[in-house]
Amino acid sequence: MIEKGYFFAPYILVEHTEESSKQYNIFMEEYYKQHKYCPNCGSVQYTTTLVEYALDINKKDEYKDLNLCECMNCGDKHSVHDRVPSFEALW
Repeated sequence: MIEKGYFFAPYILVEHTEESSKQYNIFMEEYYKQHKYCPNCGSVQYTTTLVEYALDINKKDEYKDLNLCECMNCGDKHSVHDRVPSFEALW
Protein backbone atom coordinates (compact mmCIF):
# COMPACT_ATOMS: atom_id res chain seq x y z
CA MET A 1 0.00 0.00 0.00
CA ILE A 2 1.30 3.44 -0.93
CA GLU A 3 0.82 6.11 1.72
CA LYS A 4 0.20 9.75 0.89
CA GLY A 5 3.45 11.72 0.90
CA TYR A 6 5.71 8.88 -0.25
CA PHE A 7 7.03 8.13 -3.71
CA PHE A 8 8.31 4.62 -4.39
CA ALA A 9 10.57 3.84 -7.34
CA PRO A 10 13.00 1.07 -8.18
CA TYR A 11 16.64 1.74 -7.48
CA ILE A 12 19.02 2.26 -10.36
CA LEU A 13 22.08 0.08 -9.91
CA VAL A 14 25.28 1.56 -11.26
CA GLU A 15 28.75 0.17 -10.91
CA HIS A 16 31.17 2.78 -9.72
CA THR A 17 34.80 2.95 -8.83
CA GLU A 18 36.89 5.29 -6.77
CA GLU A 19 37.74 7.12 -10.01
CA SER A 20 34.09 7.49 -11.09
CA SER A 21 33.20 8.80 -7.63
CA LYS A 22 36.03 11.32 -7.92
CA GLN A 23 34.79 12.44 -11.38
CA TYR A 24 31.26 12.80 -10.00
CA ASN A 25 32.42 14.91 -7.06
CA ILE A 26 34.52 17.19 -9.29
CA PHE A 27 31.64 17.67 -11.72
CA MET A 28 29.08 18.40 -8.99
CA GLU A 29 31.37 20.89 -7.24
CA GLU A 30 31.79 22.81 -10.51
CA TYR A 31 28.09 22.50 -11.37
CA TYR A 32 27.04 24.12 -8.10
CA LYS A 33 29.59 26.91 -8.56
CA GLN A 34 27.93 27.62 -11.92
CA HIS A 35 24.48 27.66 -10.26
CA LYS A 36 25.26 29.47 -7.01
CA TYR A 37 23.29 32.73 -7.01
CA CYS A 38 19.61 33.66 -7.16
CA PRO A 39 18.90 34.97 -10.67
CA ASN A 40 16.66 37.67 -9.19
CA CYS A 41 18.68 39.20 -6.32
CA GLY A 42 22.05 37.39 -6.19
CA SER A 43 21.55 35.77 -2.78
CA VAL A 44 23.17 32.43 -2.01
CA GLN A 45 20.59 31.56 0.68
CA TYR A 46 17.72 29.34 -0.40
CA THR A 47 15.59 26.39 0.51
CA THR A 48 15.29 23.50 -1.90
CA THR A 49 13.55 20.22 -2.54
CA LEU A 50 15.80 17.16 -2.30
CA VAL A 51 15.32 15.03 -5.41
CA GLU A 52 18.47 13.31 -6.68
CA TYR A 53 18.92 13.67 -10.44
CA ALA A 54 21.05 11.03 -12.14
CA LEU A 55 24.24 12.13 -13.85
CA ASP A 56 25.35 10.30 -16.97
CA ILE A 57 29.10 10.93 -16.80
CA ASN A 58 29.26 10.55 -20.60
CA LYS A 59 26.64 13.29 -21.11
CA LYS A 60 27.60 15.87 -18.51
CA ASP A 61 26.33 18.77 -20.64
CA GLU A 62 22.79 17.36 -20.42
CA TYR A 63 22.69 17.30 -16.60
CA LYS A 64 20.11 19.53 -14.91
CA ASP A 65 19.30 19.73 -11.22
CA LEU A 66 15.60 20.59 -11.37
CA ASN A 67 15.02 20.80 -7.64
CA LEU A 68 12.81 23.76 -6.78
CA CYS A 69 14.53 26.62 -4.94
CA GLU A 70 12.98 29.47 -3.04
CA CYS A 71 15.31 32.39 -2.37
CA MET A 72 15.39 33.25 1.33
CA ASN A 73 16.13 36.89 0.49
CA CYS A 74 13.60 37.86 -2.20
CA GLY A 75 11.24 34.85 -2.33
CA ASP A 76 11.91 34.14 -6.01
CA LYS A 77 11.10 30.54 -7.01
CA HIS A 78 13.28 28.83 -9.61
CA SER A 79 15.14 25.55 -10.19
CA VAL A 80 18.71 24.96 -9.05
CA HIS A 81 19.66 24.85 -12.74
CA ASP A 82 18.26 28.37 -13.21
CA ARG A 83 20.62 29.83 -10.60
CA VAL A 84 23.56 31.79 -12.02
CA PRO A 85 27.38 31.67 -11.60
CA SER A 86 27.72 35.40 -11.01
CA PHE A 87 24.97 37.83 -10.14
CA GLU A 88 26.99 40.77 -11.51
CA ALA A 89 26.92 39.12 -14.96
CA LEU A 90 23.16 39.77 -15.11
CA TRP A 91 23.62 43.54 -15.10
